[in-house]
Amino acid sequence: MNRSDSARWRAVCLISLGLLLGFGLAIVATGVLPGDRFLRGELLVNGTGGVTGLIRWVNYGGRAQVLVPGTILLFVLSPVARRHWWLWCAALIGAPLFQNVLKSVVGRSRPDGSSLGFPSGHATAAATFAVVVIDIASRERLGRGQRLALQALAACFMLAVGWARIVRSAHWPSDVLGGFLLGICCAAAAAWWETSRSEAGASDTVFGAMGDARFVPPPR
Repeated sequence: MNRSDSARWRAVCLISLGLLLGFGLAIVATGVLPGDRFLRGELLVNGTGGVTGLIRWVNYGGRAQVLVPGTILLFVLSPVARRHWWLWCAALIGAPLFQNVLKSVVGRSRPDGSSLGFPSGHATAAATFAVVVIDIASRERLGRGQRLALQALAACFMLAVGWARIVRSAHWPSDVLGGFLLGICCAAAAAWWETSRSEAGASDTVFGAMGDARFVPPPR
């Protein structure tokens, strides 16, 4: 394991948290952010048939019907994921709970209707799962091509769910971005804890071995 892994995840966690808080404060102060209406208009799809069906199916990616089986499959296939399965479950369950709290605090309505929208719950859940997969893939015994393909697939999954939420008029783009930031923050916090513990254990093992090597029993 690279010794900078925990520092990298710490930076990801704190940066995403800072951006999330900044967006939240801006939304409380201004309501709809500049660019929200434009981006939503650009992304809206008024198609039928295959496009509408694709959007509907992609939208399920942020729901428990997809994420729970996906998490179980991850634990079945990955020894790294199983090692601290409770930690990843805590991140995957905790992130949606945090987004419910933030929705009440920020209090901004969705584009259509009066339901609270910031941050998007679907985007939060999808981002948390995607970042967990990205972290686990980085430490599994995979070929470089396999690792990059799996990480790219996870990122595309996250982005696709966010796109579906916007084109279904369920959220403003900043709702989706806020969900991404919250999910990334929660998953990165879990990865930060896990990698820092692993690095601390590796350091203790190294220093213990050095101490054993230096110890020479006295002659009798």
